[in-house]
Amino acid sequence: MFCRRFVLLIICLSVEIGVRASCISEDLIRTLLATRKSCKTGYNENVAFHAYVARNTPFSGDDILKFDNVDINIGNNYDLSTGKFTAPKTGLYQIACTIQGYGTSAVTFQIQKNNDRFDFGYAGGRDWHAVTRVLLMQLKEGDTVFVQHRHPRRKETVAGGRHSYFSGRFLQ
Repeated sequence: MFCRRFVLLIICLSVEIGVRASCISEDLIRTLLATRKSCKTGYNENVAFHAYVARNTPFSGDDILKFDNVDINIGNNYDLSTGKFTAPKTGLYQIACTIQGYGTSAVTFQIQKNNDRFDFGYAGGRDWHAVTRVLLMQLKEGDTVFVQHRHPRRKETVAGGRHSYFSGRFLQ
């Protein structure tokens, strides 16, 4: 509503000022109309999230790892209750994930795009071994990305305290 009123104000001012200002006013109106998406309530052109595991977390079966502490969630597209990021718009995203095993626990995981495996990860069972995966993913609006346990029969423990995280951002 505010954006429409502002555009109408500019149009009215350009009419009152006269022909000299019309080129500047037309350019301003074109710029405002080109960026009208920012006028939508709750719309944010930027999309980014960064979440981490706060406490050592058991990880087994077909568990989805819930990164339960969120530092950044621009656009509110990461849901800490489900552990899933939902793409708000179609485009290219960078997704990163670091998983560290607690003590000597190995951790086997996969990064899922919707219900399909997109990438695999394995943090070896040595002392506090970690692995990082950085991916480029072409996502459509509504696609979900999450980290899921890979070997249903294994019981593993993910290290908490900011050692294991999940993040992403919209590139273009």
